[in-house]
Amino acid sequence: MQWGHRPVCGRLAGVSHTSRLAASVTIGALLYLVIAPGVVAQTPPRVGETTPPTTLWTVRDWTRVEWWRFFEPHPGGGDNEYVYPANRLQVGVTRRAARYALTGALQYVQFANLPRGAVGPGPLGLGAVYFGHAGRSNSRQVYVRYLNAELRNLIPRVGIQIGRMPYSSGAEGSSGNPTIEAVKQQRVAARLVGEFEWSLFQRAYDGLRIDTVRQPWSASFVALRPTQGGFEDAAGLMMRDVTLLGGNVTLKPDTLLRGTELQIFAFRYDDDRNVSARPDNSGRAATRVDVGVTTLGATLVSASRPRDGRQWDGLVWLAAQTGSWFDQPHRAASVVVEGGHHWAASRWQPWIRAGATWASGDGDPLDDHHGTFFQMLPTVRRYAQSAIYSQMNHTDVFLQALLRPAPSLGIRADFHRVGLASSRDHWYFGSGATQARGTLFGFSTRPSNGHSDLATIVETSGEYSIGRHWSVNAYVGAARGGRVVQPEFAGRTMTFSYVENVLQF
Repeated sequence: MQWGHRPVCGRLAGVSHTSRLAASVTIGALLYLVIAPGVVAQTPPRVGETTPPTTLWTVRDWTRVEWWRFFEPHPGGGDNEYVYPANRLQVGVTRRAARYALTGALQYVQFANLPRGAVGPGPLGLGAVYFGHAGRSNSRQVYVRYLNAELRNLIPRVGIQIGRMPYSSGAEGSSGNPTIEAVKQQRVAARLVGEFEWSLFQRAYDGLRIDTVRQPWSASFVALRPTQGGFEDAAGLMMRDVTLLGGNVTLKPDTLLRGTELQIFAFRYDDDRNVSARPDNSGRAATRVDVGVTTLGATLVSASRPRDGRQWDGLVWLAAQTGSWFDQPHRAASVVVEGGHHWAASRWQPWIRAGATWASGDGDPLDDHHGTFFQMLPTVRRYAQSAIYSQMNHTDVFLQALLRPAPSLGIRADFHRVGLASSRDHWYFGSGATQARGTLFGFSTRPSNGHSDLATIVETSGEYSIGRHWSVNAYVGAARGGRVVQPEFAGRTMTFSYVENVLQF
């Protein structure tokens, strides 16, 4: 991966970065005093809904401080220890009526103290990635987050959404089962296509979405182009050279199998960006991206009927890919198998889950085929909270515990044993396309050094709701690098933590 300075239009100027960071928090508090409370849920078209016209304003403000101590580089390497604050302020409005809804939202993101020297070998944590995109420590931007129209029942039981919108694959339809929906939101949604949610700049999608809902099934179709964002501070600009077409059919629980929802999905990803990066194990250079990948797959999510406050759940996710990767034919696949047990009537309501993920790697860098599973445009951090790996040439065996000590407090603890599917392929990280042109693809790699043992990771996170409009969440994770990490770094221990304050009105 190459890093360097480049001009970016649209940034605010004239005030110090520290002042702007404080100002964005203050603006959120002031707007609360003058705007009616409410929360706008960015949802798909509500097919068949009839409601009186309403106008709803929203204000949300996230203030986060991140601490990084990446794997220590060898002497002469970059700075692997740093702290930086950031703030994201979003102001939106939605007008809803019986046959339409109009939504718009602006977002302002401000960083301070991004690390200038946290590179070598490669980016040493996400602070280095943000700086690599912006070329400055006080990266900032104002941009259009959403601007879309929802049209309802122009065709009976069909909803159409046009414009700049949110989109998350895998959770398009609702099962009506709370356990199935919880598993989908945590372990299916945005696995292939998402909004890069946890990153400060995020991403949205420009285009068209069509939904239809019937009694036993629902279906969705999308034709979208992603916006720049994620780590890219020239956010909100459409990436015209990336096109995503997708569709799915979802059978509600008990339609095919008892207590089980089945979704069949298909996506076509085409990428012709003027980006001179090629993240694979071939060692070949590229002057621009040339990727066309078709993904076909299915998801089964099952939940037993609760008995004495106890309930089992299961998940199977399968995906196969064909197409082209630069000058090579592409064939790849990925499989996820998980299960869990929830004691909802017990103290702290423990929910224990475990599972395994496999995503194919390329076994021969010298042949004329590409076999690394391509994750497209995901929200990677839903599945890798440490943010150091992606579902590409990947294995992950995990154990997870979800606890609810109080109605206002949720705790999550995870153990991951992460490896590479092929020791002849690379270690991949990233979350998909971030910029329309330049040197940053969106996924990056480090060499495997002929090994497959990547890391053992222990992590915990929690969220505490202080009140209706105020919550705080935090995360602490530690990784012990394996034989893949050892040749590249002098130290094999990485720690990452953050605290985030969230206001929403």
